[in-house]
Amino acid sequence: MFFGNVNRLEWSTFLPAHFLSYLEQAQKIAAENEENGRYDIDGDKVFCVLMTPETEPREDRKTEIHRDHLDIQLLLEGEETFGYSIETPQALLDKPDYTNDVLLFNEVSNESFISLRAGDFIIFYPGESHRPQCATREPMALRKIVVKVHKSMI
Repeated sequence: MFFGNVNRLEWSTFLPAHFLSYLEQAQKIAAENEENGRYDIDGDKVFCVLMTPETEPREDRKTEIHRDHLDIQLLLEGEETFGYSIETPQALLDKPDYTNDVLLFNEVSNESFISLRAGDFIIFYPGESHRPQCATREPMALRKIVVKVHKSMI
């Protein structure tokens, strides 16, 4: 997991240059498009999803992991809290029943939380547990863009 802010990318220079490029491209896509949906950056290997979800109480959100894609989640509007844990059970990583590269579950140990505001981004690598869209104080509407990077591009 990595956390940063698009207004301070100079603090993120140790990230691969192509990750920073994906963030810049996602910001441009978000600025030019109002409609939610998928937008390709590099076909199926790198694409982003523009969305306007609502946050929910933590206990109503499931934790997720991805097998094949890294997530770069960039918050454009609102405030969102993420749960995360470095202790994803191997049994979950080995499950065959991922749907669209995501496996949802409830069992989380040693979960920590981090809150994001507009301009903040967070990166989760394949297999890293994360619980997005948790309300920080009260549920609210968000605008965010999630860049999906296939593990072959990492």
